Amino acid sequence: MQSKELLLTANQHAHTLTMPLMEDLRTAPLVPPTPGGNHAHWIVGHLLLSEGRFQQIMQGGENPFEVLQSSFGGQSTPGPDGSGYQSYGDLLLGLQMQHQTIIALLETLTEDDLDQPCRSCPPGFEPFFGTWRHVFLMRSMHWMMHRGQLADCRRAAGRAPLLA
Repeated sequence: MQSKELLLTANQHAHTLTMPLMEDLRTAPLVPPTPGGNHAHWIVGHLLLSEGRFQQIMQGGENPFEVLQSSFGGQSTPGPDGSGYQSYGDLLLGLQMQHQTIIALLETLTEDDLDQPCRSCPPGFEPFFGTWRHVFLMRSMHWMMHRGQLADCRRAAGRAPLLA
């Protein structure tokens, strides 16, 4: 098996396992997993912003979702009432569309393409974002890390685990 197949599997599974939790939390997007924790609305916005950042790291240019930085960037704090956020549904739709774009891109790449250096890797982050292969791996891991937070949000909202 080529690593491209593994990256496709990891990224598709991360989406398949995470999206039902985000969909289920449409009716409770602001329930935090713990006091002050990352609620679903923040996570969805953060993942969308990160999708643009991954694209920016690989290809250079601007993050197409930079407008989300102040609300959903790594140094932001989830707003308990969601005021000032784009709607949950709009963010979720954008995330779905961006996921499809990323998978379509990955499907076109060769193993050699995956080894190309990223154009805008932050200095010191080469082990994580030095090549396109690294970015696709970190993307799937990022989704799965936030999946755990979403599962905790669901539990805090009093919901039973989803069958998966």
